[in-house]
Amino acid sequence: MPNFVLAPGVKVYIATEKHGIIDVSDDLVEGSMTRRSDGVSSFSFSLQNVRRKYDGVMSPNDRVAVQMKRLKWVQVYTGYLNKVPLVTAWPRVVHLTSSCSLKRLQYWYWDSHSEASQMMVRQALEDAAKESGVSDGGMTNVVLTILKKVVGWPESKAHIAKIPGNWYKVVETLAKQINAELDDADKIARTLLESLGTASVGVGGGDASSLTGEYGGFNSSEQKKNAATIYSVGKQRGGSTRDCIIAIMTAMQESGLVNLDHGDRDSIGLFQQRPSQGWGTKAEIMNPEYSAGKFFEALFKVKNRNSMELWEACQAVQRSGLPRAYAQHEKPATAMVRDLEKGGGGDKSLNSKPQGTSSGLALAQTAVNYCSKYPNIPYTQKYGGTQMDVLTANPPPGLDCSSFVQAMYLRTMGSLYSLPRVAADQYAFCKSVSVETALKTPGALVFKGGSPSGIYHVEMSLGDGKSTVGAHRAGAKPHDVGVNPPSSASYWDYGGFLPRIAYTTGAGGVIFEGTTGVEGAASSTEPVVELVTGADAPGYNPDDPFDKMFGDNAWLPISTAENDPNYAMAQMLAGPRALLNDQPLLPYLKNLFNSTMRSFSSAPNGDLIAWYPDYYGMWGAAAKMVIEPIEVQDFEVSWSDDYMVTHQFVVTSPQGSTNTFDPATGTIQAITQDYLAQAAIFTTGVVSVDFPGVWKALFGMDMTEKQAKAYADSIKKRFGARPDYQQLPGLVGPKAQLFAAIFLFMRQFAYQYQASVPLTFMPELYPGMLIQIPAFNFQAYVTTVTHSFKFGPDGYFNTAVNIAAPARLTGDKKLLGLPMAGGQ
Repeated sequence: MPNFVLAPGVKVYIATEKHGIIDVSDDLVEGSMTRRSDGVSSFSFSLQNVRRKYDGVMSPNDRVAVQMKRLKWVQVYTGYLNKVPLVTAWPRVVHLTSSCSLKRLQYWYWDSHSEASQMMVRQALEDAAKESGVSDGGMTNVVLTILKKVVGWPESKAHIAKIPGNWYKVVETLAKQINAELDDADKIARTLLESLGTASVGVGGGDASSLTGEYGGFNSSEQKKNAATIYSVGKQRGGSTRDCIIAIMTAMQESGLVNLDHGDRDSIGLFQQRPSQGWGTKAEIMNPEYSAGKFFEALFKVKNRNSMELWEACQAVQRSGLPRAYAQHEKPATAMVRDLEKGGGGDKSLNSKPQGTSSGLALAQTAVNYCSKYPNIPYTQKYGGTQMDVLTANPPPGLDCSSFVQAMYLRTMGSLYSLPRVAADQYAFCKSVSVETALKTPGALVFKGGSPSGIYHVEMSLGDGKSTVGAHRAGAKPHDVGVNPPSSASYWDYGGFLPRIAYTTGAGGVIFEGTTGVEGAASSTEPVVELVTGADAPGYNPDDPFDKMFGDNAWLPISTAENDPNYAMAQMLAGPRALLNDQPLLPYLKNLFNSTMRSFSSAPNGDLIAWYPDYYGMWGAAAKMVIEPIEVQDFEVSWSDDYMVTHQFVVTSPQGSTNTFDPATGTIQAITQDYLAQAAIFTTGVVSVDFPGVWKALFGMDMTEKQAKAYADSIKKRFGARPDYQQLPGLVGPKAQLFAAIFLFMRQFAYQYQASVPLTFMPELYPGMLIQIPAFNFQAYVTTVTHSFKFGPDGYFNTAVNIAAPARLTGDKKLLGLPMAGGQ
């Protein structure tokens, strides 16, 4: 072997504003550098301040670069100073601290819920090139866009490694197993939701054809239709799953779910409401939609209704002489609501994919119904921008053409999903279609303007080829906002399909005062032609088996749900208050990286790097360093079940802390379980030891289903069930949640085994690498590297490595204990 002479060394350079680049290497006394994966690395050091030459020379946020040498000089660190000497009374040793280049992200604040942020991210998803096969849903482009446009981070200084191609193939088996279990998991989640009395996501209408079960004697077509109507009205009014159960229970007791024209004294209708008591006229109460709406209006005024027994909430509205009689209907009403929710939001004859929570026909019908109920909404441009208090008012104090579209979309979908105000921006937001197609498609938008950037007006098509509904144009009578006179196709210049709406032709027309359709409406007997599906969603890849598996839901990294208090606050806070809702960017980016199963850190030259953590060397993605025993001072690997996780759950949560400012009351409000339960209903972020595919996909262990079950049972018998529930802001969509759960589950298993390994000086060792010590038959994944040094007679140069996922290089593979490296 060559006879190398090891001469360790450290050099430190600081770029100051006043003095340019200065070399402080000759005055180094000692120092310590810690480099991490998934976090900000740091470097602390001491200088001999001879003749106080460093007093006031440096400033916080001056750049610092460090080189170290074992065999040759290598740059190992680039960052920003945190603490520097300002004034010292006498010459002495001074101490400085610094953080790596990710300090820029750590102290950079932004509001992810603002419309500008949401539009930027959506555009980044749409701009992402569609890869053939699997991809990360455009998330790499989202991260690069945020770094570039928000922080000003050069794109050439960010490097995001791809997920190993063979990983997708293996994990697809696991994903299929998880997908197969989602129906049962959904039932469990809905049961939990109902017991908590929390709200359900989405406001799609109920479809009576989904009521195929037995419901305690309420099984006629009329009864099922009335139950679906009550459910639909409840969802349109913003009611929770629990609220809908209460309403249907009440109607079961009061009328048997039959629209009765008689009752005690002047009681009539589904809820036996009395005209003499102010519930409405007889004709109004006999309209199931009206009577259901009046019931929900009264229910929503009941204080603490979610903490009451269900029958108590019924009684709070009805004031019956037999209050406990409602309780007997809880089970059949609950079963009905479960089936209505599974049935989705609309007529199944539309044959459309579940891209959103509603169809184009439902959107158009919502608009017509709303204008019929509130026939005197004035047209006005007084309310600039997106103002949620205006959009959610019943009726709004005034709308213009684009805010009318927002208001109807919001009521149909339950969220704006980043839909902007201003007609030209809405056209850019839509999928472009011809005017002819738009006018023949209920719920499509039609636009007026000389060019896409010059669009100045928008209305909503009713699907008959000429009629629209919207806010004011010439000749609109008798009101400013409502159904407008027919116009030829030549009047309009552009057409568009809104995202998350399933549009179809042959869907029939809207309903006017009991008459189906308008003159010339498309017949429901015409062939159904699907026009838009989830393939049009940003980030959706039709060639990706995971996207196909989990449906048409776009992978959007920003939650725009109306029931997220931060979203409303982002739209309201302006001027000097604008920063009240801002949050550090680094945690947000960390969650995006986690959702694509990547670790990240600052590179030696200050670039941002992200990689797939190949804990066991299964995928060939990790660099390896072979270490000889002479380079190892000593180490001991410990095994702790503190990190044991048997069931990993991931749901989205609002950006920021659990306490949020409520602008309506001026108080701090905690995020309630309502929000989290909503997210839990639909999450696919579930990975557990009970899935046989876990062992092959994540640890390379080939087992039969029987062997995998026995193995999982043995783990739970020894350690018990160890669930971990993570709320990750910025994650929306099944694929993002699943991948984040896989990432966290695998990391927790790897981190059960930890050690700090003291080595001789090794500046070339970096987090994310694998160290192999063949003499000990040992391999491990590097999570943190710390270099420490001291100059002088008792000086030293050392490296300590925190490791996880220890493995045998050869021998029998075993997960609980030391598994085999490479999954062999």
